[in-house]
Amino acid sequence: MEYKLREVLSILEKLNSKTDIVTKDDIDEQYDNLEDLKVLSSELDKVLGGFNTVNLNDGNKVEEMLFEFHRIITTFEWHFSEISDLNTKILKEYKDKFNND
Repeated sequence: MEYKLREVLSILEKLNSKTDIVTKDDIDEQYDNLEDLKVLSSELDKVLGGFNTVNLNDGNKVEEMLFEFHRIITTFEWHFSEISDLNTKILKEYKDKFNND
């Protein structure tokens, strides 16, 4: 997934280079965030891998695992939302800027 999001950012960066709709810093920030996404993916792998060792009769341990799922999933959502926001900014202005230049 990280690779595909990197491709999306690369395309947005190319489109933006023709129009300067968003700042280079905005795009660079999303590339930096992809590194965090890799870490997050590894954290999810650890939680998933540890499932078989969780005593399903221990409500505290199950709750701990579910909270980790929640934290990781909402952070994934945030990362996707940030890239989506960047895409939306370019989407709203690209055609008009490009056609007017």
